[in-house]
Amino acid sequence: TTYGPPPEKRAGIVSFNVEDVHPHDVAQILDLEAVAIRAGHHCCQPLMRKLGVVATNRASFYLYSTAAEVDRLVEGLHRARRMFA
Repeated sequence: TTYGPPPEKRAGIVSFNVEDVHPHDVAQILDLEAVAIRAGHHCCQPLMRKLGVVATNRASFYLYSTAAEVDRLVEGLHRARRMFA
């Protein structure tokens, strides 16, 4: 599940959750793949309550992000899903 504005209005930040996997577990699996993301409330607990979630994951992309890094992120998300879901 992704959160935020539609893709055409988004910056290089994507907030998301992997169904049935706690955001901290996702972050730990991605860390094992050498991918750093944020997991938690992101200083916006009222928004988390409104969304009905305990926390989210947040990945940031910029000009220096490589295709290999994005591939590691995707593979790590698949791995987390296989392990925890």
